[in-house]
Amino acid sequence: MSTEHCCCGYIHTGALLIGYLVIIVGISELLEFVVTGNGEHVMGSVLDVIIGGCILYADKYHKPGGYLPYLIVGAIGIVVYTVLIICFVTMAIAVPDTLLNYTQDYGYGTQLKDREKTAIRVIFFFVAAVLAFLDCIAIWFWMVVYRAYQHMKGVEEYDRGQTYQVKLNV
Repeated sequence: MSTEHCCCGYIHTGALLIGYLVIIVGISELLEFVVTGNGEHVMGSVLDVIIGGCILYADKYHKPGGYLPYLIVGAIGIVVYTVLIICFVTMAIAVPDTLLNYTQDYGYGTQLKDREKTAIRVIFFFVAAVLAFLDCIAIWFWMVVYRAYQHMKGVEEYDRGQTYQVKLNV
């Protein structure tokens, strides 16, 4: 049994919960896309189900390579979230005038433009805050799966060493 712990007990339990969560989200997205007829995003939800299955496979058969698809896709997602956060904060600080062109002026002049700018800034900061929260959760999930990957590499090396030792003693 693993000596490494996370919030839900042993580290492999946390990785299993993340795997099940990824599968459940992937299946629910898949059902949603099939019901609504939005076939463009079906491949992403199928990929989620496959990646979640890889985590379950890695834990059941002590194969650390099964964690790698989640770690690779998760790292890409974390980078994309971070870039989006930077973009939204930058846009909130310097609201482009092109965004104000889409709002209508009802004769209130600059007072309305200032309110619109403030509203746009608040929306951009809110989106950046939500993305930062989701990025923190993604980073935490990634760290749990990475620790399970490291632990499983140690288990695999131990198992390999035991089989070599048994072969040499026979």
